[in-house]
Amino acid sequence: MEELLDLGVLKASLSELIAHSNMDDCVLPDEFKAKFRSFGEYKIERYNLYTLQVSSRKSLLVIPNQWVYIAACCCQYYIELIKYKNKLETLGFTPDMYEACHPSKDNGDISEDQKTKEICKEKAEHFLENYDGADKEFLVNFLWNYEYWGGGKNIKRSNDFTDSPVLNIANTINASSSLIGAIVKGIANQDCLNLLLKSEEWESFEGSSVSSNAPKKTSESKFVLQQIFYGAPGTGKSHAINELTTGKDVIRTTFHPDSDYSTFVGAYKPTTKSVPVMTVIGTEAVPVKSKDGKEMTEDKIVYEFVSQAFMQAYVEAWKKYCTVQEGEEPVDEYLVIEEINRGNCAQIFGDLFQLLDRGDEGFSEYPIKADSDMKKQLKKEFAGLEIKDKVSINDLFKGKDIVAQVLEGEVLLLPNNLYIWATMNTSDQSLFPIDSAFKRRWDWYYVPISNAEKNWTIEVNGAKYDWWNFLQAINDRVYDATYSEDKKLGYFFCKADDGIISSSKFVSKVIFYLWNDVFKDSEFEGSAFRDENGEKLSFDKFYSVDNGKVKVNEEKVELFLKNLELEPVSENDEDNSEDGFETEGDRTLPRSPKVFAVTFPDGTVINEANKFETYHKVLSKIGIEKVENIAEEMKYHRHHTPLVTKSKHEAILNDSTYNYIQEGNYYVVKGINQITMYRMVMLLNDRLNLQLKVQYE
Repeated sequence: MEELLDLGVLKASLSELIAHSNMDDCVLPDEFKAKFRSFGEYKIERYNLYTLQVSSRKSLLVIPNQWVYIAACCCQYYIELIKYKNKLETLGFTPDMYEACHPSKDNGDISEDQKTKEICKEKAEHFLENYDGADKEFLVNFLWNYEYWGGGKNIKRSNDFTDSPVLNIANTINASSSLIGAIVKGIANQDCLNLLLKSEEWESFEGSSVSSNAPKKTSESKFVLQQIFYGAPGTGKSHAINELTTGKDVIRTTFHPDSDYSTFVGAYKPTTKSVPVMTVIGTEAVPVKSKDGKEMTEDKIVYEFVSQAFMQAYVEAWKKYCTVQEGEEPVDEYLVIEEINRGNCAQIFGDLFQLLDRGDEGFSEYPIKADSDMKKQLKKEFAGLEIKDKVSINDLFKGKDIVAQVLEGEVLLLPNNLYIWATMNTSDQSLFPIDSAFKRRWDWYYVPISNAEKNWTIEVNGAKYDWWNFLQAINDRVYDATYSEDKKLGYFFCKADDGIISSSKFVSKVIFYLWNDVFKDSEFEGSAFRDENGEKLSFDKFYSVDNGKVKVNEEKVELFLKNLELEPVSENDEDNSEDGFETEGDRTLPRSPKVFAVTFPDGTVINEANKFETYHKVLSKIGIEKVENIAEEMKYHRHHTPLVTKSKHEAILNDSTYNYIQEGNYYVVKGINQITMYRMVMLLNDRLNLQLKVQYE
């Protein structure tokens, strides 16, 4: 069962994020608007530049875009609340037990009398007394301490118990702001969250807050010392760390169920060592020599302290302090722990746990005493070394000569140039859940699922299916089955060979994971998991036996992909035909329309035989300076450069497909396809409220 996060800690961090976010007028990315068209009973009638108009049976409302971003911040909390409730119900909790635990004085909804209420409460308490999971403390707070997690309405209310804590985090008081709760559910259930998190607009919204979509920093140049990169499998957590630590000194280790203190820190171990062969002459031991006068040696097993990843990184970090002059910053040292939740962290870290409390200057606030074996090893490692900046370090510990104790190996103290970063797959079935005390000593960096834009395809029966389209389709079903993002697949869950994921790799990695880890508990509900006869598409059907050899049944793989409403990509789709630009969205738009005409409110009609001329003249009439600001939002481009810009970009200049048309102080990209032209005009029409009539057919 998946691991729970501490609601109180999560609530505090998200509240802080919202409180320090930029609440200036903000826009929403087009990819998000294309997918997010309704929430709850509300239908989005129109997206304006800074607002959206929604309607229901009851009313017509105008909502600021800021509410959507606030809702996006709250999504993780909503998902976690649902996860809590699902876990309790999986363990046997009943609505009456929720009722009895609710701290309200008014429990009149209970089915019988006060005596029944007391019985239910006793059942709840008895249940928790007999539950020994590592998240017991979290569940107790969830049931009885509503104030801790911002709860209001009883947990048993399946439809709206999440609204109060969400609004508590959002800190909104307007009566209609309860809509934020509905927006949160809409974003979470439609899997629109990542379309916001990966956008440039999100960075603008976050403003001075600590970014949830970028590794946290303590200053312009310094990253947070202890971070856990977490997310669904295949999102690129290790890759993100690799990118951030390129050119840095890095020591890596991986946790697993058998990891312990000795494999992480170090211990005395038997090792082979070459030693002189000795003999006794009289009362004196002397080395034995060969005929040529050389001393003879032999291999013997001796016990020596063998340093592991933590000790290696620790020693290297302090040695870097010994190589700089007073006042200079030492080079950073990185200890990277892969799969941190697959090991028993309490056992692995042991008393090192105390060192994870860092002060404002980045040093451990509470040094610990080294044992005798470790002291000998550290003293040997630091022999003859000196730290020039020892005074400033000692001042942090009330003038105590802590530096001398570190170099003598008497105490352990993490320096401020030692970074400990880790990765964690939220979908892993951890044998040893991480306790809340350990979690609080880390910053958490969420790595969302996003399109890496590598144009990978799944090759089945001679046809190719777009990998990203598959991920979007299957992740929708994963969420419907689990109400969580933890089991979703990231872009790098299955790596392609030269851009191709073969049917055999697809079945052995992707299908195997989906059938054995994700959907087994949901009993494979839905048409996606049915064969051509309407029967359950079991895992064994993806294989067949031909002449005694087992091979992938590509027909069943293709059937599954088509059940997800996926279509093979055409050759034109793969290379994007005439321009190479992305053409996301409605594939029914004609690539080469017979008519592309634009009518302005003043009666001007632009309908040139050359479609680019139509597009260019429309931009000119609108005002190229207005277009340039909005073109910055446009993401339908291969080289990640705006379609209208004040300066030329090398990527465009180096691609023979494109060139620039200069207009005043601006440059317009020529060579884009007509769908992209159409979408640019429609974007301008929406942003500037131009009331254009666009004919594209």
